[in-house]
Amino acid sequence: MFALGGVAWSPSIGVSAVEVSIDNGPWQAAELGNVASEHTWVQWRYVWSATAGDHTARVRATDQQGNAQVTANQAPAPNGATGLHQISFSV
Repeated sequence: MFALGGVAWSPSIGVSAVEVSIDNGPWQAAELGNVASEHTWVQWRYVWSATAGDHTARVRATDQQGNAQVTANQAPAPNGATGLHQISFSV
């Protein structure tokens, strides 16, 4: 088993879900840690049966109002950054 983890944040609204896609596969639900309030970051964890080799993981969050994270990349100015976090790694 292999675990990925991180933090998610949706200011003033709060995070309701985090999902992970491995190698462009279907989105899978991550486990969320305890949420102190809608103003705080929430830790998440996703455990999967990794196979040996190179992999790419993408992560997206959904806020408490049901809005999924915007997938298109945009620079921080003028209205805040958007896009999905992606990492590549080897097992």
